[in-house]
Amino acid sequence: MPFQSIRFKIVLWHMLILSLALFTFGWVLYHNLYLKIADDTDDVLRSRAKGIEQSIDTYWEAERLAIAEGVSKSRFTKEDNINFIRIARRWVGEKINDPDLINIIVRIFDAHGNPIASTRNIPIEHLNSRIFYDVKKGSDHFENVYLYVDERPSSFRIFTTPVMENKRLSYIVQVASPLSQLHAVLRNLAVSLLLLLPLTVILTGLSGIFLVQLTLRPVDRMIDTIHQITAENLKLRLQIPGTRDEIDALAKTFNEMIGRLDEAFTTQRQFMEDISHELKTPLSVLKGELEVTLKKIRSPQEYETTLQSSLEEVNGLVGIVENLLTLARFDAKTTTLQARPLDLDVLIKDSVEAIQVLGHQKDIGIQFNSAHTVEIIADKNQLKRLVLNILDNAIKYTPPGGKISIDLRQQKDSVVIDISDTGVGIPERELPHIFDRFYRVDKSRSSAGFGLGLSIAQSIAMAHGGKISARANLPQGTIFTITLPVKDKVIEF
Repeated sequence: MPFQSIRFKIVLWHMLILSLALFTFGWVLYHNLYLKIADDTDDVLRSRAKGIEQSIDTYWEAERLAIAEGVSKSRFTKEDNINFIRIARRWVGEKINDPDLINIIVRIFDAHGNPIASTRNIPIEHLNSRIFYDVKKGSDHFENVYLYVDERPSSFRIFTTPVMENKRLSYIVQVASPLSQLHAVLRNLAVSLLLLLPLTVILTGLSGIFLVQLTLRPVDRMIDTIHQITAENLKLRLQIPGTRDEIDALAKTFNEMIGRLDEAFTTQRQFMEDISHELKTPLSVLKGELEVTLKKIRSPQEYETTLQSSLEEVNGLVGIVENLLTLARFDAKTTTLQARPLDLDVLIKDSVEAIQVLGHQKDIGIQFNSAHTVEIIADKNQLKRLVLNILDNAIKYTPPGGKISIDLRQQKDSVVIDISDTGVGIPERELPHIFDRFYRVDKSRSSAGFGLGLSIAQSIAMAHGGKISARANLPQGTIFTITLPVKDKVIEF
């Protein structure tokens, strides 16, 4: 699995996030366990210290009752009392093997912080001044310290509490519990976490690799299929996983794109075939006429006739090229429309007058119906070309003696031009394609125009923010409908 692959990145990020989550979990667990054990230890030490205080007081009360009456009360004061020191040491000697104190070190200090007795072999030393300062004020004190027990250093949790008598410090009880058990528990937990967490991350990473491979397997199949798709093999489609997820949507989207490419390539091939056919005919005629003319010496009149015929063919070629350039400019949106307010009624009348001569040649009547004047903002020359192209197409496909009608009407925010003829009509299945370049309803009628007029008309209408459509004109013929905006801004090309 390459390091730059999406598989590696997904697994790596998954492992990093999991590692961070597990590390946070481990740290919180370790910290909370430490606090829990420490709190429990403090509770035990506080309880033991209270019990020791009560037990020593019990010994002291028994000693007081054993002494006869008449003895001064000062003798029974624990502070700086030799009898109390003796009782405290006796209590320590008797309780040194008490099961409740087996893991507890007990030390008794007098009111001045001097050691009185201890349950373990601990070097005799004065109570720490900082601790003594707290307990002298009547406050308890917790602290972690190292003590030498049996000449070996050990870590202890120490609780020191003052015992007050008549609001005066009588003596000090200090209990200590070794922290070895706490450290052992935390050490075991740390070892377990250090072993289990990396192992968990590794196992999760391995399982992640498997899951990523399984999830992206359809992508691998898509890549294999894509490698097989070429310009000559655009009918091939990706297999849809059917998982209803992003990969499924990707496959469907890619198939739609391939479909559009296939359609574009098919249209492009058809376009090249059509333009080759359109150019081949005049070029062949031109070539044939020139070859025939050059076979022998001819009269000036014959040369003139040949040149005139050649000029007609050249003009036809020039017309094809100019129309192609016009469409190319519209496609590239480089055509600048000279939009000005104009009277559409007048423009259509001028167009009818300009093309009337072609209608007279086939005895076709052209009738224009308009109820009122309509003004729009448009490019006069381009819009006139649009109308002339539709009228020219109608004349070509209308038999002699036919009729062409033009109706102009205004709607709420647009103007509509209907151009209907009584020609041969267009089959319903062909209507969606008649605005394609070089498309011919009757493929055999190659002499009827160059197949670009309707494409140019559609481009002009769209450039003005309008549209053009065609439908059957029952019982025969076709109706072309041009819809143009009245007040909307013209699209700038």
